[in-house]
Amino acid sequence: MSNGTYQTEGIVLNSLDQGEADKLITVYTKEFGMMRLFARGTRRPSSKLNKFLNIFSYARFGFVSGKDSWHLIDAEDLEYFDEVFKNREKLFILGKALRFIERLHHGEGRDEDVFCLIKNTMDFLKAAPPELFPEFELIFYAKALALLGYLDPSSLGENLENLIGDNSFADKLLILDEEEKKTIDKAVREGIASSQL
Repeated sequence: MSNGTYQTEGIVLNSLDQGEADKLITVYTKEFGMMRLFARGTRRPSSKLNKFLNIFSYARFGFVSGKDSWHLIDAEDLEYFDEVFKNREKLFILGKALRFIERLHHGEGRDEDVFCLIKNTMDFLKAAPPELFPEFELIFYAKALALLGYLDPSSLGENLENLIGDNSFADKLLILDEEEKKTIDKAVREGIASSQL
């Protein structure tokens, strides 16, 4: 780790209490990939940063390199996702999706495509109707596995390769026939098995 102050936008995936007043937060960032940031004193009522460190917060984070870890020094909200947070089903789907990324991703390192997939997932869920949720979840897992190297989109056929091969979502593309669902489901199961996690 080099010395200096860094800024990046990111999404909080996880938060663990440390000691009496600290937190260790897992953030997926645009410039650095998945990071763990030590947030000193942020559980105190007087902390100005605590409100930006909730799970699934989308914010800009400032941090410095410490002796053994990254230390959070600043944060500010970039966007609110009230439509997701106030809907139990959407929040549940988002939680499963982000835990999936956290589980399968290996350490730090820039991966802007994965960051965009996470952000696009949050954007999609803001306005998504419930009838699209089952297909959305299946497609999300396939896209995530493809971006992380556990699924080859070209093995799914041209139509599904185009659907799975990027990090965006469009309502019209989430309508799958039964054969397509089976094909993607099989590829997802095989991808998870190959990850050995």
